[in-house]
Amino acid sequence: MPLERLRDWKPFQIDALGLVTLLGADEVNQSVGTLHHRRYTEYLPLLAAFVIAGDRFVAEQPGFVLYNLTDGITSTELQGWLTRWLMSQKVNNATTVLEWKPNPKSKKSWRDSVAPILSFILVAPLLVITVLVGDWYGVGNAAAIIISILTRIYLLSQRRHARDKTAGVPKVAKDLEEKNSGKACDADAVAPKDANAEPPKILCIIRSDGKMVTCKVPGSVLDTFVKHSEVSQETFYHVARWICWLALGVHMCILGMCSLFTQIYTVFLLVLSTWWFTSDFPWDIRRQKEENVEHAPGSSVFRLPFNRNWTVEQIDHPRFIDGKASDKRQYAWARQNLDAGAEEALKAWNLFPIDAKNKDWLKNYHALKESLRADEKSAATSTQSADARPRMPTTTQSTEPLVGRISPPAAPGSSPSQKSASDLSIISSPDDTPRVPAGD
Repeated sequence: MPLERLRDWKPFQIDALGLVTLLGADEVNQSVGTLHHRRYTEYLPLLAAFVIAGDRFVAEQPGFVLYNLTDGITSTELQGWLTRWLMSQKVNNATTVLEWKPNPKSKKSWRDSVAPILSFILVAPLLVITVLVGDWYGVGNAAAIIISILTRIYLLSQRRHARDKTAGVPKVAKDLEEKNSGKACDADAVAPKDANAEPPKILCIIRSDGKMVTCKVPGSVLDTFVKHSEVSQETFYHVARWICWLALGVHMCILGMCSLFTQIYTVFLLVLSTWWFTSDFPWDIRRQKEENVEHAPGSSVFRLPFNRNWTVEQIDHPRFIDGKASDKRQYAWARQNLDAGAEEALKAWNLFPIDAKNKDWLKNYHALKESLRADEKSAATSTQSADARPRMPTTTQSTEPLVGRISPPAAPGSSPSQKSASDLSIISSPDDTPRVPAGD
């Protein structure tokens, strides 16, 4: 029989196959620990199953510091999922903003069923072929892989549910659920503005690699950053971990006794799946570019699903997208338009200079702060004009949007290039001091 020949096919021998259960531990720990729900690779088998069985993907990581500018509180005890999630984001050195927003329109897509189908297509042939050829060690190997997948899915679902329960449901999502279920609710209550009735907390988090991100989060979501979320079914959770350990032991012991075909297929499957899972492709974690409608013109905005009720917007101001010279914390502070209390807190944390010793730095900071404030006012005026324009009678006046300026209009006879250079002089000074045009 051809299948029996496949079982006995041994042109060479592979040693130390047990190492495949240990390789890729750091990558798996980082990717699984983000608690991302992946659209296509969620059910694929992974290397280093001991990271899942040992619950290492939830361990806290050192080197991260959170500064709560709203409440004047700092903390170094951040949850493991947050630190891994932050490290998986591609951010600027200092000026990237992450903003949590309600997601009342969340609904399932047909793409959500691709992950289990893809896993079945890749894993089922291994089980079927080993049964047909009579490779019973291979059958045990395939069963161990399937058990590892199922236990990982259960453990991740419990961790996600615990975190999401702590994060809570925004008011918009609750009202929409009541409306869809037929319960009476106030029509005005489902307006998005009610979800932001409580001002978000402004946080600055310094990652272990020294990069800083600014986060705007509701108070309930902030609790998930610093508080440990207990799983609801703790007993079943520990039983699932024991089963995962058992599957790992079986997989490690019998992989070397399988047929050569089974060994090659298993190694290829585990390595390919782990690479795919840990690469964090945007279409896999559903990261997508958004139209810039609420932010400054030219801003780079990406939307990333956080859970069923919340999404995260990653916002990079147009002034800081490509300018390495302006990608520093001074511009991050100016961008947030901090009040005196927040600035005093930054001074206490040694993140803000003392007035008497850094006059040039502070002068540049306040000038940039006013410049960004003018840009926001101009963008808001332009947006209001654009919204009102279709309802106004047609006129011969110009409908071009207003452009924020940090200097008076250029004198008659000056060229547009001279005017642009004057406008941007505040952020292009090589000595990091503002050059405010005459008359400001």
